[in-house]
Amino acid sequence: MCLDNLPHGRFERRVIGAGEASAMLCAARADKTLLCVSKDDLLAPYRTKERRRHQELCKVLRASYNCPLRLEDFLTTLDDEGTAVQSITPPQVAELQPRDRLLVVTCDYQLADKTKASAGVEDRFVLAADSVGFHLIAALPQETATS
Repeated sequence: MCLDNLPHGRFERRVIGAGEASAMLCAARADKTLLCVSKDDLLAPYRTKERRRHQELCKVLRASYNCPLRLEDFLTTLDDEGTAVQSITPPQVAELQPRDRLLVVTCDYQLADKTKASAGVEDRFVLAADSVGFHLIAALPQETATS
């Protein structure tokens, strides 16, 4: 996320529980307004570590927090001269307007309990399932001038 995603004016940020986050995601999916973004190109062959970490987070969100996210939620389909091309939706697309809400999911990583000394650095860290946080950013309605 970057400052360009946020509107000029007032907005609030608060931490919400997994139940509320799950309900928001399910409602957005039902309303066909669910828009998931990623700063990493998870489809690129050179982003295998990022894709694996993303899949790990989605698995933890489904299993431990009842948040039904999957890689497909982060895809945008573009029509390139009659040929459908899929791409990861970048964060710049998630522009917040007054009365809109943006759910940001955060997590931390910890050292794995049992890793071999020969394991790569990225394999020595695993997602800490209890570190997942849900942050709701809401753009507040603009105040209107009274005469």
